[in-house]
Amino acid sequence: MKNKLPGEFQLINLLSRSLRQAGEPGVIGVGDDCAALPLGEQMQLLTCDAAVAGRHFTPGLTPWETVGWRLGSANASDIAACGGTPEWALVSLALGDEIEPGELEALYRGLEEAGAEYGYRIIGGNVSGAEQHQINVFLLGRTARFVARGGARPGDLVAVSGDLGGAEAGRRIFEDSTGNPPDSPVERPLLERYLRPRARTDLAGLLRETASAAIDISDGLAAELGHLAGASGVRMEIESALIPLAPGLREWAALRGADPLRLALGSGEEYQLLLTAPAEHQRLLTEAGISIIGRVEEPSAAPPERGEPVAESGEVLLDGRPLPPLGWNHLGWNHLGWNHLG
Repeated sequence: MKNKLPGEFQLINLLSRSLRQAGEPGVIGVGDDCAALPLGEQMQLLTCDAAVAGRHFTPGLTPWETVGWRLGSANASDIAACGGTPEWALVSLALGDEIEPGELEALYRGLEEAGAEYGYRIIGGNVSGAEQHQINVFLLGRTARFVARGGARPGDLVAVSGDLGGAEAGRRIFEDSTGNPPDSPVERPLLERYLRPRARTDLAGLLRETASAAIDISDGLAAELGHLAGASGVRMEIESALIPLAPGLREWAALRGADPLRLALGSGEEYQLLLTAPAEHQRLLTEAGISIIGRVEEPSAAPPERGEPVAESGEVLLDGRPLPPLGWNHLGWNHLGWNHLG
């Protein structure tokens, strides 16, 4: 039966129109990686993420410790993208009958390892039964300056941390290996990028200092470029030759008959940071290992009014041509599913 709901970002728009909008000064709601509340001279950051069996992981194949690490990293990445530091977490579990106590212990080892890596502590939560396993993490953080998606301005640089494409290659390797570690020295580090992604909390301070807008790459570079451009009401012009590819990606893609650039554009769960910044900060960015991949330009059409629901995509050109929003769709019922790259 065909699902009657719209795509992910159309659904967010639909739901946000049903909400009573926060009217308190300084409150930031729907449309960014985190919500935020005034906290003295700082901002309290709030975010949540879920891992659902059969969609985000496969029981019996995905190690439970890996599930915990990946979910902890996803939440920490949202905090980092807003220029913040993670602090406290709540975990809500909805579990099927077949889970073993040892599997739950492994899940929490992964969550605790992520907490130790990123600096947050788990302080409570909730437990319930369910038809399929669902793990939800609610993470609190704080920042001295909130970095939003909607601050990009014409003349800004477009930049990305780290390198891309490894998570999508690793996902394919993982599914092909059916849980057995690959022997190839090229495949092993790519698989690690999928199983143990690392949120760039180390760059939060640099974002606060330099970024005009930012987002984490959880849905794919092409999709995130569209989110930034749409939220800021600008056009982004990107050069494909400047997009940093994961080590070994070209070699692996050649063996698989895949396009490494297409992998880098659509690879979700990278948890690198995509940002814009005034050109005066270029040296600081490059010294931190951040690659400049393009520039922000004036939009071809009028920008959206402030306060409008977040756009599904913005105006993004790759080598002068419109870039479709390739990437992961959490609802999984339109063209943005995992297998869109072929």
